[in-house]
Amino acid sequence: MADIDETVLRLVFGTENGKTASMEFDNPKADITEAQVQSLMNLFITKNVVLTKNGALTEIVDGGIVHRTRTTTDLVP
Repeated sequence: MADIDETVLRLVFGTENGKTASMEFDNPKADITEAQVQSLMNLFITKNVVLTKNGALTEIVDGGIVHRTRTTTDLVP
C-alpha cells in the first residue's frame, strides 16, 4: 500500500430542485485565486453548461482547493 497526495479544485452548486451538485478538477493551478474560482463558477451558471439530474446549476454553494491523502490497496491488480 502507498499513500498518494491529491489536490483538487472542488466546486459545489445549488440546483433547480434544491439539491446540490459538485464537481472536482485535478491538479488546479497553485496560485488560483478566490476571484478566479467565483468567476469560473458564475460562468458555469450563466452559460448553463451543465445539466444535472436535479436540473440546472443555479447558485454557488462552496468552492475551493481540497488537499487529501489517499491510501492505495493491492485489491485491484
